[in-house]
Amino acid sequence: MNPQDLFNDIKAIKAQLDEISKRPAPATAEQLEQINSRPITLNPKEFAQYVLPDLKEGLPNTVAIEKAADEAANRIMQTADKAAKTINQAAQDVPRQVRVTGDIYGFTTFYAALAYGLVLLLVVFGAWLLCDHYREQAQETVIYKQAQEVIRERDYYYNQIQDYKRNNAKYARLFPAYDDKGFWDQYNKP
Repeated sequence: MNPQDLFNDIKAIKAQLDEISKRPAPATAEQLEQINSRPITLNPKEFAQYVLPDLKEGLPNTVAIEKAADEAANRIMQTADKAAKTINQAAQDVPRQVRVTGDIYGFTTFYAALAYGLVLLLVVFGAWLLCDHYREQAQETVIYKQAQEVIRERDYYYNQIQDYKRNNAKYARLFPAYDDKGFWDQYNKP
């Protein structure tokens, strides 16, 4: 089948469908079956030969693809060569020896290393002393707070005992006077 015949068949089917849709009466099943049963045969080779020239028009051919790939490869090689030359030139510009004049601070001599070591030891020792001082203060604070709590408990129970002695005089002899010999006075700081 000629592709032009295929297009003519499609146009004829479209015309029939347009004619049926313009009528006021609905299409019957027989009419639709008649349109649907119309045989359309298509030879793929002939159709491809008909359509292929139009499709090939926009596609690049193998020669154009090879040419573009070669151009891209040449540009990449040129860029890589230029970068290699720049790196090589920069590497050659770096001096192999550097002459140092004047005082150098660092571990260049035994005395410099000794001085840095002593400074480091002094810093560590000073930090240790500072931490020890604050640790002792923290311990004293904790002990003081614990002593205050014990004093509050002692005063509470002492007052309970005194109240009991006042309310129950006959049992007062069972609770002798407690003398701490001034031990707790050291913690009664304002």
